[in-house]
Amino acid sequence: SARASLLRQIPLEAQLATMLAIFLASTLAMASPAVVPKAPRTVTSPLPTVHVYDHCPFCVRVRLALGVKNVKHNVNFMANDDVATPTAMVGKKIAPIFQHGDLIMPESLDIIEYVDSNPAYGPTGVIRPASGRKDIKAWQKSIQTPMRMLQRPRYVKAVGFPEFAQKDGRTAFIKNHQLPPYEKAEWKDDANVPQEQREKLYDEAFLQSGLHLPEINRALLDLEDMIHCPECCTEGGISIDDIDLWSRLRSLTLVRNVDFPPKVRAYLDYFSELGDVPLYDSMAI
Repeated sequence: SARASLLRQIPLEAQLATMLAIFLASTLAMASPAVVPKAPRTVTSPLPTVHVYDHCPFCVRVRLALGVKNVKHNVNFMANDDVATPTAMVGKKIAPIFQHGDLIMPESLDIIEYVDSNPAYGPTGVIRPASGRKDIKAWQKSIQTPMRMLQRPRYVKAVGFPEFAQKDGRTAFIKNHQLPPYEKAEWKDDANVPQEQREKLYDEAFLQSGLHLPEINRALLDLEDMIHCPECCTEGGISIDDIDLWSRLRSLTLVRNVDFPPKVRAYLDYFSELGDVPLYDSMAI
């Protein structure tokens, strides 16, 4: 054919160079992150501050919601053993805490409702209420045990968590966060489970990660069908469903060899960009 004749007239090296250029261009196009549209930036004076732990899903809820609304804010990562700072603000060790001028507010969903209903923080009603979906709640409950066995040892082993930068913070977390099958009161009783034994059980759980990965990977395949699209898990737009689900899913990016199905992965990436809350892929162990 005329096309074949024309190709024979082009040196092989030029043909290969052209093919390589086309391949690289298409690869780069596929690898380029999608543009995530954001709300107009809201900058108040002074800026609000959220007092949080990086690993805490309730804290992530607030950071994600502020990011979705594109509200500029300060983030103060408290040490995990810091009792004095939150107690001085709200009377007990708790996170997250939202502070803006004279306002000091705990409880993640209360904070989100306040910010999303107050025009001082930009357009209101950006985040729809929770839909009440039972399938996602049941899914979360079904993987509670393997999630804890995979997440909790990694929180204190991975390098990069500001709340665990010092040993006292790691020690406090291990003492206060039981591993299955222990109940919290039983775990925290030093006479029943000494700290040395708690740390040994955390080490053993980390080494046994391979026992729980298959269950998590199967569960993520089930979740793939529950997510409406990368931009919202429930049809109709961003809602509290997303704020809660994404904040819990994020910790799984800390676990090496978790297989995220395409839609779940796209969902994680989309809200990380929209909410300006990084995932843990670079820290995964």
